[in-house]
Amino acid sequence: MNLPDFDRLPDAIALDLDGTLFNNNEEISPRNRAALERCIDSNIPIILATSRPARSFHRSFPADLSDRCSQILTNGSVVVGKPPLSGSIKESIPEAITQKIVGIVSKVYPDAWLLVEIEGYEFGANWTAFPETLWKRNSATPEMLLSIEEAIVQKPSKIVIGGIGDETLPLLDKLMADIGDSVSIVPALTWHPILNITRSGVNKASAIHKLIAPAGKSLDNVVAFGDDLPDMDMLTECGIPVAMGNAITELKAACRYCTASNEEDGVALVLERIFC
Repeated sequence: MNLPDFDRLPDAIALDLDGTLFNNNEEISPRNRAALERCIDSNIPIILATSRPARSFHRSFPADLSDRCSQILTNGSVVVGKPPLSGSIKESIPEAITQKIVGIVSKVYPDAWLLVEIEGYEFGANWTAFPETLWKRNSATPEMLLSIEEAIVQKPSKIVIGGIGDETLPLLDKLMADIGDSVSIVPALTWHPILNITRSGVNKASAIHKLIAPAGKSLDNVVAFGDDLPDMDMLTECGIPVAMGNAITELKAACRYCTASNEEDGVALVLERIFC
């Protein structure tokens, strides 16, 4: 481990959830929670930066704590500021671009699964599932599930593509060649390989900047934690980047600091040092 030292309070703390703040049971340990609450009580903004949509975030994150933490959802497409920060942002993918992505994937990888997220709780998919599976896999009830065609016209915030295993990165290359200037495409490889697609320029780092800049705060003094490729932009742009002990190799190589794993209170080990 290589942990940062602090000579002043950070301007903000940005945390990924899965594989970072959450343990492998999707829970916040008592020690991590205590460290977060001490930061909140010291008026340090907490920013939760996740790929999850609202329905999945609110299912797993404690409600009493979420009211005191700003939220960056769906990889930066949806931003909800909470005191001491403020503001609300939604970035959507143009309908024509969404149509093109769906067309490419359906033609080249017809067995791939597609998920088109809409702000809030509804989403479109090219598959169906039993209610219990839908809840377990997507934190959704049947009425939240739309067809792809219905979702495309409702200003989607993110597209997720998966189910093609080793073909995930070749598909990334094809999409980048065809529409790379119109969207941001970030793979996630820690669990099942998927592609996260958002509007061009939308990512966790840009969302953090939009949240903190109006308050006169700087990315240079933000502590950021992550474990997978969707966290790379915020870890390379924030001044105090911390890779989790369970992070992928590429992320560890890009970070100045590394803490213990998400199963070993890696977040708390760093945050407690702020007050030493």
